[in-house]
Amino acid sequence: MTTPRESDHTFEVSVITYREDSMWTALALEMNLRGYGTTPETANDDLCEMLIAQVSFAVQMGHPESVWNRAGDEFWRMFEEARRNQFVAEFSGSQQSVDQIANMMPLPSLAMKQRDEWVAANA
Repeated sequence: MTTPRESDHTFEVSVITYREDSMWTALALEMNLRGYGTTPETANDDLCEMLIAQVSFAVQMGHPESVWNRAGDEFWRMFEEARRNQFVAEFSGSQQSVDQIANMMPLPSLAMKQRDEWVAANA
């Protein structure tokens, strides 16, 4: 198993992206933040912007733990099922469902950069 280097400033968030009628929702499970769009990609882009805003603000206020707000169990089960289905589809060559997509989204480096600046300013 590899461990992150001190210079690596990444943190991955579990994301379930799912269709609701004609719209898509991307949900960061550890933080219970949502992004919305007409495609999975635009929903994930919107979520990324939400993550940057929330994490940056929390870090600037000195309370990064405040963004940690676990999503409901039903969304974790949805993520686990989608992840399992993606694994099975990948290794069996079968067709993957497109209505639920599980992935890991790296926390944007901008938020991590602001964390470094806040820590340095308050040292």
